[in-house]
Amino acid sequence: MPQIITSIAPDESLIIVRILGLRLKNKKAIMTSSVIINSIGTAKPIASKILSDAFEIPQELITKLIYGAPSVLLHKVDEKLADKATKTLSQLGLEVSVQDASVSVPTNNTSYEISVYIEDIEALPTVTRQVSEFLGCSLKEAFHLLAEPSGIILGGVSKATVDAFSKRVDARVVASQITNDTYTITLQPDQDVLVQQISKELKTKEYPFVNISYTDSQRIWRKYGTSNKITICNESHLRYELLLEKVNPSNPRYKETLTTTIGMPEEIIDTVLANLPVQLEEGITIQETIALIETYKMAGLQCSCRPLATTDTQVNINPIVNLEATRNLLSQFITEEELPSKEGQSWTSPYIKKLIARYIESKLTEIQTSLEINA
Repeated sequence: MPQIITSIAPDESLIIVRILGLRLKNKKAIMTSSVIINSIGTAKPIASKILSDAFEIPQELITKLIYGAPSVLLHKVDEKLADKATKTLSQLGLEVSVQDASVSVPTNNTSYEISVYIEDIEALPTVTRQVSEFLGCSLKEAFHLLAEPSGIILGGVSKATVDAFSKRVDARVVASQITNDTYTITLQPDQDVLVQQISKELKTKEYPFVNISYTDSQRIWRKYGTSNKITICNESHLRYELLLEKVNPSNPRYKETLTTTIGMPEEIIDTVLANLPVQLEEGITIQETIALIETYKMAGLQCSCRPLATTDTQVNINPIVNLEATRNLLSQFITEEELPSKEGQSWTSPYIKKLIARYIESKLTEIQTSLEINA
């Protein structure tokens, strides 16, 4: 987990201590209540620093309590003190409650991984800032997380944190329970011997290895992961494209589904059907893909799916229309030595992350540059 920001105003944590009036070593207090953190809510990462100073509890533990909510922050404390603490915690943005200490405290044994997919790539700067603010990390660190092929932002968190995160970012959020997920295992090129070894262990001849259980994937990773020749991807966080392969013209619902549900203009349907396969959806989860395949099948549309490539790619520009604007954009992601130098010529980028390629494509379109992204 990214390091929590620790810069706060002078004596701010001391002020919080005084407001709460907390002295946990005071054994004369009447112990009747528990203070529960229900969710991180709208709190900023600095809340963990403030609470760590206030309660004299290690910041790492406070962070774990917040991201693992619901969790017990205080147990068997005076009711008035609990109410005062709850009020102050709420002012920090945390969602909290007080309950009688005799009531069993909530437990949370389910942890999730969170990934992000930015459908509107123009929102990349905004989403980067939102992730940075939620995690308390730098913009550079947030961007690095977003650009990773898996898109996984955070792991080992509770459902309450998933819900809070989803409300605070303008992107698609997927949460999965890693022990229940399936995994895809791929290897670097020219690793035929290793492929054969893993194939024997998994008892399958199909490569890449897909639909592998958590237990088996972890066993393979422990055995071969240190070689840096193997990649294991959680299939819940992979993104897919949905392809229309064939249409049953005798099904009366197929045209209505294409126009109303999918949004295809009726005047181009015949042209599209004469040039199948065609992409209907992009960037959807495997669960959404399976559901759509079944739904469209009922309407006479036969579809297939395939995962979107997560490997690094290249951007081709042919020709460069506005050299200065193009260089200004590309310089955010590409070194000076690799930037294009002449207007009117074609140019191919070095290999870059898919997310960056999508963003470059979108922004270059605004300056009327002809380009394509290599698969």
